Amino acid sequence: MHCCKILLDRSQNIEEHPCHSFLPVELGTEGTSIRILTCSMKDSNTGYSMIDIKDDRGVLEEGHYPSNGGDCNITRLSSNHYMAMVTNPRCFLSKIINESGCFLVSAEPQTDTLILWTLIGPNSTTLHNLLSRMRESGYSYQMVSSSSVSMSSTLTPRQEECFNMAMDLGYYDVPKRISLEELCKLSGCSKSTLNVTLRSAEKKIFDFYRMFCVSNRFYKV
Repeated sequence: MHCCKILLDRSQNIEEHPCHSFLPVELGTEGTSIRILTCSMKDSNTGYSMIDIKDDRGVLEEGHYPSNGGDCNITRLSSNHYMAMVTNPRCFLSKIINESGCFLVSAEPQTDTLILWTLIGPNSTTLHNLLSRMRESGYSYQMVSSSSVSMSSTLTPRQEECFNMAMDLGYYDVPKRISLEELCKLSGCSKSTLNVTLRSAEKKIFDFYRMFCVSNRFYKV
């Protein structure tokens, strides 16, 4: 697999609207953060996106927010955490992505028109073809990074077995439902061996998460 990050400039495509423009919260509002988690295509020009919203003010209300150009439904997950489902009938980009064989992993608005995208594809050629088609269709972007997804991020069969057992039995629950010593008896290995196996699995999972999620938050325009 191959991953790239681009800074997409949507200011040139005035006939379209980015998904975050349909949210009932303005980008840049103090105490809020907006991150598009994924999107799919409803028809040839309609995008359907899932957007993560953090609002430390706690004033955003869940519900349906219709508008002339799109549609938004917001669900409150916690006191300051929301999930929005946005229908955007003027998004040709959703068609380009869905036909490319690539996936939009996340999109984080930096300004009203600049959006940091993370894309993943089966190989660099497929991603290159997607980006070429975007340029040909009038979309401007700046390449931020491009790299292969290391096979080291894949868990070994033993790491996967131990990690799944630990998850299922509540080792990672708060509070823990099972201790490391109890897991050792079930897995048939020593405490030190199981500890190393779990920590190795955890590092691969954390590295994978940071590659696609956390790193976006530290990019500054």
